[in-house]
Amino acid sequence: MSELLISEQNGLRTLHFGSEWVQGRMRISRPAELMLGYAQDMCAALLLVPAPKQVYVAGLGVGSLPRWALANWETSLKRMEIVELRPDVLALTRGAFPLPADDPRVILTLGDAAKIITERPAASVDWMWVDCYDGRGRVGALESEEFYAAAHASLKAKGVFVANMWSSVTRYRGGLRRLRAVFGHDNIVLLPAIATENVTVIATKSALPALDSRAIQARARALQAEHKLPFERWLKALAPVATAL
Repeated sequence: MSELLISEQNGLRTLHFGSEWVQGRMRISRPAELMLGYAQDMCAALLLVPAPKQVYVAGLGVGSLPRWALANWETSLKRMEIVELRPDVLALTRGAFPLPADDPRVILTLGDAAKIITERPAASVDWMWVDCYDGRGRVGALESEEFYAAAHASLKAKGVFVANMWSSVTRYRGGLRRLRAVFGHDNIVLLPAIATENVTVIATKSALPALDSRAIQARARALQAEHKLPFERWLKALAPVATAL
């Protein structure tokens, strides 16, 4: 198991898993702010689906996305289960990278996110975030067709699956093909990061809306004004999964 390394500089706290790769970063004075571009990108699915009530998070890291969700989905969010494999990472929520204390909406679960999702009721999740990498950049079963099928089964009719993938690794296209086999090629779009090899993969259980419609363009403007994130740029950058295969 890779060692957890925490550093602080210029008001930012950063986590590494025993390597130079940044696992997560938090601004100490504003912990709900999303500091990394790819983490911001993982909110782009709001263009396609409404703010969720039930959220499943595979991989805790520094808790950036859960903190953002708790701060920004106050009126919609009812339950967020965060599943983390490593007890030492889970312990960070009580120390270096805390979640809001005693929030009844948050369920912290120690275990294998690929297995635990198979134990959850069908059609019970609105939104699933998947961002699980170890110190060597491995994700294991969380890129398997079995996991994708279980994730699909757990999603409600208008649910969305959002995963962080790396386009620079050889398994990238295989993961996309497995995801396409479960969700269908018309229900998946890609959002490449600007400065890194990260790609946010968004898969919906229902048909995607028309990305060139006036309605979704208006939604992008409204979301950008509300959340101060680049939804209009994201809308222009979304690409069909076929472009990567």
